[in-house]
Amino acid sequence: MIKVWIEPREACVSDMVCVVLCPEVFEISRNDGKAVVKLQWRSSEGGLGLVTDDLEDCVVAAYENCPVEIIRWVRVSGVKEG
Repeated sequence: MIKVWIEPREACVSDMVCVVLCPEVFEISRNDGKAVVKLQWRSSEGGLGLVTDDLEDCVVAAYENCPVEIIRWVRVSGVKEG
């Protein structure tokens, strides 16, 4: 599993790079127009998500291309998938 979040989210410039590169994980919030981890992956109201390992490539692409460098991710060991 991969833990992914956006921090500080207030710094998001809404350029949609993360959404274009990794639409399975990221979307633009209707509330404030900033990027968020999709609800299906979120484990809390804070926006922290747990995604499956098969999405690592797109998470890394979003991380590497975020113009304000606010996408965070880490592999999580010991978390059971499914």
